[in-house]
Amino acid sequence: MPRHGVAGTDWVRGALAGSGPLYLRVVTALERTLHAGGLSPGQRLPSQRALAQQLGIDLTTVTRAFDEARKRGLIEARGPQGSFIAPPKAGFAQPLDLSMNLPPVPDPNALADLLRRGAAAVLARSNAPDLMRYHLGGGNPTDRHAAARWLQPMLGTVDDGCLLLTEGAQVALSAILLSQGNDRSPVLCDRLVYPGLLQAASALGRPLVVVEGDAQGMCPQALARQARACAARLVYLNPTCHNPTALTVPAPRRVELAQVLEREHLLAIEDDPYWHLAEDAPPPLATLAPRHVFHVATLSKVISPGLRTAFVHCPSPAHAGAMARALRATRLMGHPLVSALASQLLLDGSAQALRDQVRAEAHERVRMARYLLAPSLLVNAAGLHAWCRLPPAWTDRALVHRAQLQGMALAPSSSFCPPDAPFDRGVRLSLGLAADRRQLESALQRIDHLLLSDAPPTHDR
Repeated sequence: MPRHGVAGTDWVRGALAGSGPLYLRVVTALERTLHAGGLSPGQRLPSQRALAQQLGIDLTTVTRAFDEARKRGLIEARGPQGSFIAPPKAGFAQPLDLSMNLPPVPDPNALADLLRRGAAAVLARSNAPDLMRYHLGGGNPTDRHAAARWLQPMLGTVDDGCLLLTEGAQVALSAILLSQGNDRSPVLCDRLVYPGLLQAASALGRPLVVVEGDAQGMCPQALARQARACAARLVYLNPTCHNPTALTVPAPRRVELAQVLEREHLLAIEDDPYWHLAEDAPPPLATLAPRHVFHVATLSKVISPGLRTAFVHCPSPAHAGAMARALRATRLMGHPLVSALASQLLLDGSAQALRDQVRAEAHERVRMARYLLAPSLLVNAAGLHAWCRLPPAWTDRALVHRAQLQGMALAPSSSFCPPDAPFDRGVRLSLGLAADRRQLESALQRIDHLLLSDAPPTHDR
């Protein structure tokens, strides 16, 4: 095939017989042919309309495939001349962190512009000396109004007297634990939990007691039995795009869990950072048993952790007061400038626009994980992460070591296990930190190959 000229369509015909989203199959076929030397930099591709007609597929599918190929740097558009195979780019191998659950960064230029305009609006509308003074923790009325607007799609209309703002979900979890229960009173939880809960419970001397679950999440009957057995009053739940298993508890199970909370007089921490990223997320538990649930939402997973803002809707004003006292005992106040910026972005609609960008990109990355990871490995993919089975030949230590040698950081099961809990073999792959989809695709393919490869040498284990 000549180095320049119009490429044929042989490279894509094999994609039509595969499985998975057709536009991704087209992109994968393009990339494989390029790597195999069947296509060369500088070659012009057939027009999208011509390619759709020759292959007998929708034009929108080809357009979507070309858009994805451009995002991965495989092709470049040259206006009326058409699309061409892109020249190779210099690579500077950097470790890829698949262990941290962060949202993909929206358009950096658009993000910078929104932050500049938001900060300018805050300074223009605020008294600068007032921003530099002490502020009571939990947020001012404007902050709570902004929080209520953010929570409305999840919880509907909320009582401002039950709302508090904190510097991220970790601060919120610690304050709830501190305000609810005495030292050594147990907290009920799943077999695998968010590492931040492990850290907060350990620091505060609160033992974690595992409640058995099934394919739909925590079992209501098991929750009731365990609460009675250990006289527990507080339960931690992460029901939407569960971290790390990516499981979303279905609506009927949520109703059953809410009934147990009411019948057993329990309080729940509903840690719900991924609700906005979920596909058809069910109503939160806080809408089913509002007097029994601390609902924790955060901007960290849907916009950026740099805003350090989380919102807690408490079961009652009395619970909010107790939590506010716990917040003041651990940090007198939040960051007024950051809180004001977050509220400004929420009230002028910028935060919602950023959320929509992140959600669209996160959904594409989840689809990539579902397509690229072998069905024998992938358990779930949702929100910002995928959960994979760990084949019997592998140990956590061996997998982490091998991944490090390949320039990747992973989060194995041991990162999420409460003390003395039954070990659950798996690995969480975070999908948000890859700079672009091409880098993520390469990483997922390497992980897939690694997990399906032969057992590691004994000295790796």
